[in-house]
Amino acid sequence: MRRIVGNIGCFKMPDGRYGFGRIFQETAVAFYKHIGVSEGDIPQTEDYAFIVGVYDSGVRKMKLVEKRAYSSIEEVTAPSMSIKDPISGEYSIYKEGMIIPSDYEECKELEVCAVWELEHIIDRLLGDNKWTPTINV
Repeated sequence: MRRIVGNIGCFKMPDGRYGFGRIFQETAVAFYKHIGVSEGDIPQTEDYAFIVGVYDSGVRKMKLVEKRAYSSIEEVTAPSMSIKDPISGEYSIYKEGMIIPSDYEECKELEVCAVWELEHIIDRLLGDNKWTPTINV
């Protein structure tokens, strides 16, 4: 599938069910809480489990199932994400291509800024959080 903002793709999970993701701005993909029994069992509401960056190779593994329109660009813009510098230990917030100095308190509840492989997304949707980075290091 090509990375076109708003489009919804599906991917088969190891248990035979289907996961769904909606393409957001930049590298972000919003993954739905809904797990389908077929490719056509598309989520009807924008109820996301999480929103993370995904490599283009992962997006290409997804099959286009719907071209879903959006009413505003904010609807398909990823939320703020946290960054912790591994050397200095300082915190920042990544938002729409900008990195803003921050602190632990502002970052602790945010998704960690990372780019994921699709197979790690599948693990996470199936409840295995071994790939989920944490800011609380």
